[in-house]
Amino acid sequence: MRKFLLLACMASLLGTAGVALADPNLTLQADPHRHFVNGVEVGPRYCDNPELRDAFAQFHANTHTHNGVTGEIGPVAPGLHNSRGGELTFSAC
Repeated sequence: MRKFLLLACMASLLGTAGVALADPNLTLQADPHRHFVNGVEVGPRYCDNPELRDAFAQFHANTHTHNGVTGEIGPVAPGLHNSRGGELTFSAC
């Protein structure tokens, strides 16, 4: 019984954490572009699939930059913009 209760508690915590990570009211103003870390494309491929617009806006606001997005919450990923190791870069579609 204790194992079941522990698993149920962990499952409920994981479910709520996933919901809390998104910025709920983003407005994308940036043109579509591709993101790269060390030459490898990362993030939603908005250039190839316009249906990924919302995912692209979330990625852009939380990982890349707040420029081109309004409604974001919190800072962008500092480890990808500190000139130490892998850096996030971008290019046009």
